[in-house]
Amino acid sequence: MLTNNHVANELIKFRRQVISDFLRRSRFDPFMGESSTSVIVRLADLEADGKQINIPLVNQLTGDGVGAGTLRGNEEQLDSYGFRIWADWGRNAVANNRASNKESSFNVRSTARDLLRGWGRRIVRDDLTDALFSIPTGAVQAGRLQTPGNRVNGIKWKDATTANKNSWVQSNYDRVLFGALVGNYTPGGTFASGMGNIDAVGDLMTAGIGSLAKQLAKQSGVDPANPGSYNGRPKITPWEIEELDEEMYVCFLGDRAFKSLQADPVMYQANRDARSRENNAVKTNPIFTGGALQYDGILYKNIPEITQRLLLKGAGTVGNVDAEPFFLCGQAAMAYAMGQMPRPTTLEDGDYDFVTGLGIETQYGVGKIAKNPQSSSLAPASDLGTLVDWGMVTGFVAAPPAA
Repeated sequence: MLTNNHVANELIKFRRQVISDFLRRSRFDPFMGESSTSVIVRLADLEADGKQINIPLVNQLTGDGVGAGTLRGNEEQLDSYGFRIWADWGRNAVANNRASNKESSFNVRSTARDLLRGWGRRIVRDDLTDALFSIPTGAVQAGRLQTPGNRVNGIKWKDATTANKNSWVQSNYDRVLFGALVGNYTPGGTFASGMGNIDAVGDLMTAGIGSLAKQLAKQSGVDPANPGSYNGRPKITPWEIEELDEEMYVCFLGDRAFKSLQADPVMYQANRDARSRENNAVKTNPIFTGGALQYDGILYKNIPEITQRLLLKGAGTVGNVDAEPFFLCGQAAMAYAMGQMPRPTTLEDGDYDFVTGLGIETQYGVGKIAKNPQSSSLAPASDLGTLVDWGMVTGFVAAPPAA
């Protein structure tokens, strides 16, 4: 007869290295810089002190000048505005006592350190995603310096009222696109009226829709009713890549919209036939790698969090289809104001050193840059509903789930 082991005597091994959810770095990083020509402008002014920063926005001069006429008294007035960003804190920690740490099958402190670093990256990425689809205001954001805090300036889309959404789309009539046709939205209409024209077949994301959004960006600031004149609204300037002496727009879009764009025959053929043949196409060709596509002066960048956080369930009235926003960005579309770089913290006095803790602490604010038209006389705190997005066209496309 075979001898069986007693359950208390059986050998059990635990892997010391913990496997946690993988957290990738932000895909926003390549488009962030200190120059005003960056898509996301990094501001370090608050690192010394202060709670808010004013970003001066000045439209280009648009007048004809006077030639040989009298210049005095005919000078052109600067169209300027100060857009404000408030920073808030982000803090988190993991604590345990000596007893549980000693009996744990893995090193709690080293694991917590890695997870806290990942948490710090995640909240910045999530906040930037939420800021893309926020409604700018001239007032401090709700929940600042409270629990859990709020580093996103403006009103997050999930917290916006119907009136907030309508005033935003009406103020940004020349830089919103619903589906494949500019005529899907009539200036002065509601957000729901534009979404009501999106269907699951004709309004999937394509290279054509991206190029149409680009045309809106290029014509921003121009008065369509009076050729050759400007309407005093911000012009969306392409992102400049200095080392390549090239300019383009950057389009951030979620998983569902990106999948439709990959399947678009025009985009697929362009990447199949028009791209140069690399030595190792599997590593560099977007057909194989995914994540980014380029066509017609637009760099398309897949941001999975757009689908995860900003998906509009059943928003398209035609067929009750899910919809998803995409964001075509030029220079200074967003601001990232850094107050304090992430720093590690510790619990130094916890029950006679029996309780220990590791934490992380950072301070920053993010927001979509926007400007009031020169004709507005409202105080900054009253700018809700009148601000115009400075460097962004927002589009909406059908985003059905995977079949």
